[in-house]
Amino acid sequence: MQSTDYKRLRGIPASPGIAIGRAFIYRKETPRISTRRIPAGRVEAEVERFLNSLHQAGEEIRRIQHLVEVEQGSDMAQIFEAQRAMLEDVEVKDQTLKLIRERHFSAEQAFSVTLGQMKRVFEDIENEYLRARLSDVVDIEHQVLVRMAGGELKALHALRANTVVVLHDLLPSEVVQLGRRPVKGIVTDAGGATSHTSIIARSMGLPTIVGAVNGSREIKSGDLVIVDGNEGVVHVRPGQEVLRFYRTQRRRQLRRERDLSTRRELPAVTLDHQDIELMANVDVPNELQLAIDNGARGVGMYRTEFLYMGYRLPSETEQLDCYAHIVEAAAPHPVVIRTIDLGGDKLAHVLNTAPESNPFLGWRGIRICLDTPDLFKTQLRALLRAGTRGEVQILLPMVSSINELRRARAILEEAKYELRAETNSFQEKCKVGVMVEVPSVALMAEQFAPETDFFSLGTNDLTQYTLAVDRGTARVANLYDPYHPAVLKLMKIVADTGKRHHIPVSICGEMAGDPLATILLLGMGIESLSISPGMIPEVKEVVRAVNLVEARKIADHCLDLGTGSKVREFLKDAMQAQIDIPPSWQSWKESR
Repeated sequence: MQSTDYKRLRGIPASPGIAIGRAFIYRKETPRISTRRIPAGRVEAEVERFLNSLHQAGEEIRRIQHLVEVEQGSDMAQIFEAQRAMLEDVEVKDQTLKLIRERHFSAEQAFSVTLGQMKRVFEDIENEYLRARLSDVVDIEHQVLVRMAGGELKALHALRANTVVVLHDLLPSEVVQLGRRPVKGIVTDAGGATSHTSIIARSMGLPTIVGAVNGSREIKSGDLVIVDGNEGVVHVRPGQEVLRFYRTQRRRQLRRERDLSTRRELPAVTLDHQDIELMANVDVPNELQLAIDNGARGVGMYRTEFLYMGYRLPSETEQLDCYAHIVEAAAPHPVVIRTIDLGGDKLAHVLNTAPESNPFLGWRGIRICLDTPDLFKTQLRALLRAGTRGEVQILLPMVSSINELRRARAILEEAKYELRAETNSFQEKCKVGVMVEVPSVALMAEQFAPETDFFSLGTNDLTQYTLAVDRGTARVANLYDPYHPAVLKLMKIVADTGKRHHIPVSICGEMAGDPLATILLLGMGIESLSISPGMIPEVKEVVRAVNLVEARKIADHCLDLGTGSKVREFLKDAMQAQIDIPPSWQSWKESR
């Protein structure tokens, strides 16, 4: 029996697991920003106040960075190294000082205006991972403004045991505090699954739901709350029936995690002995260790866009250091590194670009690289040199014609020629692959095959471009469906072409990490999946329970269906018939 005031809120699952506890509503005070003009005689004193606050905030970030490094390792501490780099950026400091000295802004207003420009850059980015870096900008702004106001950051000392923290948004520096308190879970009104806050929460094993709009208003302090971090659901003031169900689910989940841990060394092999390659999509180095722990055989896609979001282009040395770190950590397994995949509007601060009415279909990805060969060649040189530390494979994004692939290969050969002339060591035989995210490449796969070393299906953008749906636009997001038969048929063309030409075909989109899709993808002939590290054990379990003969029949039937919803329904029934679904999967299956 449910209580009359029971509520069920939906958000974005950011960190898996189930948490049951009493709600603690945390409302932080935002320092007031003075808009008063500073008298000429007080300008230098205001400059000094800004510089002191900047120094204090930098010291606090160093303290947090050291704390995280001790407790969670150097990889996770890199998140706060990135924050410190933002804080110490010369352009940020110079622009703030200019506003104080020339326009007589208060230190608070000058700093906020400067960071406001940085925040707008991140807000407009279509790439979800990069857009989520906005929380880091907000974090350093908050750190500095609090100190300008003469205060200190309030630690979350009032928390008691078995607490679920509920708040509008959580900054990376705050989630580190939560990891040292008796917290069971986190619920936020805002945020995204790829924010550094979410990444830290996952590393701490805190079940977290972000984007639960108005959660901090709907939930009252002291309410009993269940956080279902697997499905993105918050149960507020649940009845005994729901409470019993989730207590049972939590016990089953703990048992399943123990079972998967004992089976992580088992190979990803189907019942009929077909070896399936499970690789990881990696955004930050810490995820690579989790991927390795979960049995990943290398990195199927490593994004490089974050290197280009500063006020200047990264040097070859800076890029080499970054790539070499992850290549060494993954060795002897390969690392597929995607070349820069940003729109021209996101590089306006370093390139001469004009505004575009539709950046999704404009000057971006490989198009920018081919039009700015020096920028492209610098990245290629760094990638080739990093290949001496392990195995690098280069992935080209947003390719739509064979000529783009040929031009990219020509620039790569120029980079090799230069490195030889300089007697720099590099990976001579570096594989180059094409990201299949534009329908034209899928349809022309037969022509691409002789000139590429591998195909990587980017199902997110392939779905978007095939169905003409921007999944970030709320009014049409329901039309975005990677199970749409049109998308599946394009994927099948690529898989079949790869088989004929003996070229590896992998999937690096979100679909690869959906256990419901695993039997379908294997049946279509895909033998390499690149997925988020946390989903590797679950997908491996499906792989080990699949017979490829039956999987091919299932895939063939799905390709003949008329809608994505029918494909999903058929796959649910097929999985139930073919695989002995554990209880935790059963609840997952029913919720889809």
